[in-house]
Amino acid sequence: MKNSYRTINEPVVVETIIKKSRFITSASPINDAEEAGRFLSTIREKHSQANHNVFAYVINERTQRYSDDGEPGGTAGKPVLDLIMQKSLTRIIIVVTRYFGGIMLGAGGLVRAYREAALKGIETAGVATRLLYKELYITIDYTWLGMVKNELEKAGAKQAEITYEQQVIIKVYLEPDDINRVAKQLLEVTGGQAVLAEGEFCYI
Repeated sequence: MKNSYRTINEPVVVETIIKKSRFITSASPINDAEEAGRFLSTIREKHSQANHNVFAYVINERTQRYSDDGEPGGTAGKPVLDLIMQKSLTRIIIVVTRYFGGIMLGAGGLVRAYREAALKGIETAGVATRLLYKELYITIDYTWLGMVKNELEKAGAKQAEITYEQQVIIKVYLEPDDINRVAKQLLEVTGGQAVLAEGEFCYI
Protein backbone atom coordinates (compact mmCIF):
# COMPACT_ATOMS: atom_id res chain seq x y z
CA MET A 1 0.00 0.00 0.00
CA LYS A 2 1.13 3.53 -0.71
CA ASN A 3 2.15 5.64 2.28
CA SER A 4 0.02 8.54 1.02
CA TYR A 5 -2.13 9.83 -1.81
CA ARG A 6 -3.60 13.16 -2.93
CA THR A 7 -7.30 13.76 -3.42
CA ILE A 8 -9.83 16.54 -2.86
CA ASN A 9 -10.94 17.58 0.62
CA GLU A 10 -14.68 17.18 0.26
CA PRO A 11 -17.57 16.81 -2.18
CA VAL A 12 -18.45 20.02 -4.01
CA VAL A 13 -20.89 21.34 -6.61
CA VAL A 14 -19.91 24.47 -8.52
CA GLU A 15 -21.40 26.11 -11.60
CA THR A 16 -19.68 27.88 -14.50
CA ILE A 17 -21.38 29.76 -17.37
CA ILE A 18 -19.44 29.67 -20.65
CA LYS A 19 -21.05 31.24 -23.71
CA LYS A 20 -24.53 30.72 -22.27
CA SER A 21 -23.98 27.01 -21.55
CA ARG A 22 -24.25 25.95 -17.89
CA PHE A 23 -21.43 23.68 -16.75
CA ILE A 24 -22.17 22.16 -13.33
CA THR A 25 -19.18 20.43 -11.76
CA SER A 26 -19.88 17.74 -9.16
CA ALA A 27 -16.67 16.37 -7.64
CA SER A 28 -16.08 14.00 -4.77
CA PRO A 29 -13.37 11.91 -3.09
CA ILE A 30 -14.11 8.19 -3.51
CA ASN A 31 -12.58 4.89 -2.42
CA ASP A 32 -13.28 2.55 -5.33
CA ALA A 33 -14.95 2.12 -8.72
CA GLU A 34 -18.22 0.98 -7.14
CA GLU A 35 -18.46 4.24 -5.20
CA ALA A 36 -17.67 6.14 -8.39
CA GLY A 37 -20.52 4.34 -10.15
CA ARG A 38 -23.00 5.22 -7.42
CA PHE A 39 -21.94 8.87 -7.47
CA LEU A 40 -22.27 9.03 -11.26
CA SER A 41 -25.73 7.42 -11.15
CA THR A 42 -26.89 10.00 -8.61
CA ILE A 43 -25.70 12.89 -10.79
CA ARG A 44 -27.23 11.41 -13.95
CA GLU A 45 -30.56 11.00 -12.17
CA LYS A 46 -30.45 14.54 -10.77
CA HIS A 47 -29.54 16.03 -14.17
CA SER A 48 -31.49 13.68 -16.43
CA GLN A 49 -32.59 16.63 -18.60
CA ALA A 50 -29.02 17.84 -19.22
CA ASN A 51 -27.44 17.55 -22.65
CA HIS A 52 -24.31 15.83 -21.31
CA ASN A 53 -23.04 14.31 -18.06
CA VAL A 54 -19.34 14.04 -18.80
CA PHE A 55 -17.17 12.27 -16.22
CA ALA A 56 -13.70 11.08 -15.34
CA TYR A 57 -12.47 9.22 -12.31
CA VAL A 58 -9.16 7.87 -11.07
CA ILE A 59 -8.84 5.25 -8.33
CA ASN A 60 -5.18 4.37 -8.88
CA GLU A 61 -2.68 3.95 -11.70
CA ARG A 62 -4.58 0.94 -13.07
CA THR A 63 -8.19 2.01 -12.55
CA GLN A 64 -9.19 5.08 -14.56
CA ARG A 65 -12.21 5.82 -16.70
CA TYR A 66 -13.78 8.70 -18.58
CA SER A 67 -16.68 9.42 -20.93
CA ASP A 68 -17.46 12.26 -23.35
CA ASP A 69 -21.17 11.36 -23.03
CA GLY A 70 -22.11 12.50 -26.51
CA GLU A 71 -19.67 15.37 -26.93
CA PRO A 72 -17.19 15.02 -29.84
CA GLY A 73 -14.55 12.38 -29.03
CA GLY A 74 -11.70 13.60 -26.85
CA THR A 75 -13.20 17.05 -26.16
CA ALA A 76 -14.77 16.46 -22.73
CA GLY A 77 -13.99 13.45 -20.56
CA LYS A 78 -10.36 13.18 -21.65
CA PRO A 79 -9.49 16.80 -20.72
CA VAL A 80 -11.05 16.21 -17.29
CA LEU A 81 -9.05 12.99 -16.84
CA ASP A 82 -5.86 14.71 -18.03
CA LEU A 83 -6.37 17.47 -15.46
CA ILE A 84 -6.83 14.93 -12.65
CA MET A 85 -3.60 13.20 -13.70
CA GLN A 86 -1.75 16.50 -14.04
CA LYS A 87 -2.73 17.39 -10.46
CA SER A 88 -1.53 13.92 -9.28
CA LEU A 89 -4.93 13.17 -7.74
CA THR A 90 -6.37 9.72 -7.08
CA ARG A 91 -9.57 8.37 -5.52
CA ILE A 92 -11.55 11.17 -7.12
CA ILE A 93 -14.47 11.51 -9.50
CA ILE A 94 -15.48 14.63 -11.42
CA VAL A 95 -18.76 14.88 -13.31
CA VAL A 96 -19.30 17.95 -15.49
CA THR A 97 -22.95 18.39 -16.46
CA ARG A 98 -23.69 20.62 -19.45
CA TYR A 99 -26.93 22.38 -20.28
CA PHE A 100 -26.45 23.66 -23.82
CA GLY A 101 -26.94 27.41 -24.18
CA GLY A 102 -27.30 27.60 -27.95
CA ILE A 103 -23.77 28.66 -28.90
CA MET A 104 -21.44 26.07 -30.44
CA LEU A 105 -18.03 26.07 -28.80
CA GLY A 106 -16.04 24.03 -31.31
CA ALA A 107 -13.60 21.27 -30.37
CA GLY A 108 -10.99 23.58 -28.86
CA GLY A 109 -13.63 25.54 -27.00
CA LEU A 110 -15.11 22.38 -25.53
CA VAL A 111 -11.72 21.17 -24.30
CA ARG A 112 -11.08 24.51 -22.60
CA ALA A 113 -14.59 24.69 -21.14
CA TYR A 114 -14.57 21.21 -19.59
CA ARG A 115 -11.05 21.69 -18.25
CA GLU A 116 -12.02 25.07 -16.75
CA ALA A 117 -15.13 23.60 -15.13
CA ALA A 118 -13.19 20.65 -13.69
CA LEU A 119 -10.42 22.93 -12.41
CA LYS A 120 -12.96 25.13 -10.67
CA GLY A 121 -14.30 22.05 -8.89
CA ILE A 122 -10.84 20.98 -7.69
CA GLU A 123 -9.94 24.48 -6.54
CA THR A 124 -13.25 24.87 -4.69
CA ALA A 125 -12.86 21.54 -2.88
CA GLY A 126 -9.17 22.00 -2.10
CA VAL A 127 -6.51 19.29 -2.26
CA ALA A 128 -5.65 17.06 0.70
CA THR A 129 -2.93 14.48 1.28
CA ARG A 130 -4.18 11.30 2.98
CA LEU A 131 -1.56 9.39 4.99
CA LEU A 132 -1.53 5.65 5.66
CA TYR A 133 -2.22 4.64 9.26
CA LYS A 134 -2.95 1.40 11.08
CA GLU A 135 -5.43 0.85 13.89
CA LEU A 136 -4.15 -0.23 17.29
CA TYR A 137 -6.52 -1.37 20.05
CA ILE A 138 -5.20 -1.07 23.61
CA THR A 139 -7.01 -2.69 26.55
CA ILE A 140 -5.79 -1.60 30.00
CA ASP A 141 -6.84 -1.20 33.62
CA TYR A 142 -7.88 2.32 34.64
CA THR A 143 -4.62 2.56 36.64
CA TRP A 144 -2.60 2.90 33.45
CA LEU A 145 -4.86 5.29 31.56
CA GLY A 146 -2.97 8.54 32.18
CA MET A 147 0.40 6.97 31.51
CA VAL A 148 -0.74 5.26 28.30
CA LYS A 149 -2.41 8.41 26.97
CA ASN A 150 0.82 10.30 27.63
CA GLU A 151 2.87 7.73 25.69
CA LEU A 152 0.42 7.81 22.79
CA GLU A 153 0.55 11.59 22.67
CA LYS A 154 4.35 11.52 22.57
CA ALA A 155 4.19 8.95 19.75
CA GLY A 156 1.97 11.22 17.66
CA ALA A 157 -0.93 8.76 17.66
CA LYS A 158 -4.27 9.93 16.33
CA GLN A 159 -6.88 9.07 18.94
CA ALA A 160 -10.07 7.64 17.54
CA GLU A 161 -12.10 6.68 20.59
CA ILE A 162 -11.99 5.50 24.22
CA THR A 163 -14.51 3.01 25.62
CA TYR A 164 -14.93 2.84 29.38
CA GLU A 165 -16.08 -0.59 30.53
CA GLN A 166 -14.64 -2.95 33.14
CA GLN A 167 -11.37 -2.01 31.49
CA VAL A 168 -10.49 0.88 29.21
CA ILE A 169 -10.32 0.17 25.47
CA ILE A 170 -8.45 2.78 23.45
CA LYS A 171 -8.52 2.80 19.65
CA VAL A 172 -5.80 4.87 18.01
CA TYR A 173 -4.23 5.31 14.59
CA LEU A 174 -0.45 5.05 14.17
CA GLU A 175 1.85 5.21 11.19
CA PRO A 176 2.64 1.57 10.28
CA ASP A 177 6.38 1.97 10.90
CA ASP A 178 5.66 3.13 14.46
CA ILE A 179 3.41 0.26 15.55
CA ASN A 180 6.09 -2.09 16.91
CA ARG A 181 8.01 0.65 18.71
CA VAL A 182 4.91 2.09 20.35
CA ALA A 183 3.59 -1.35 21.28
CA LYS A 184 6.88 -2.18 22.98
CA GLN A 185 6.82 1.12 24.89
CA LEU A 186 3.24 0.58 26.06
CA LEU A 187 4.08 -2.88 27.35
CA GLU A 188 7.06 -1.45 29.23
CA VAL A 189 5.14 1.34 30.97
CA THR A 190 2.29 -1.01 31.96
CA GLY A 191 4.57 -3.80 33.14
CA GLY A 192 3.26 -6.06 30.40
CA GLN A 193 -0.37 -5.55 31.49
CA ALA A 194 -1.63 -3.87 28.31
CA VAL A 195 -3.40 -6.09 25.79
CA LEU A 196 -2.64 -4.93 22.26
CA ALA A 197 -4.31 -5.84 18.97
CA GLU A 198 -3.60 -4.44 15.51
CA GLY A 199 -6.56 -3.52 13.30
CA GLU A 200 -7.01 -2.44 9.69
CA PHE A 201 -4.98 -0.10 7.51
CA CYS A 202 -6.72 3.16 6.65
CA TYR A 203 -5.98 6.57 5.19
CA ILE A 204 -6.45 9.76 7.19
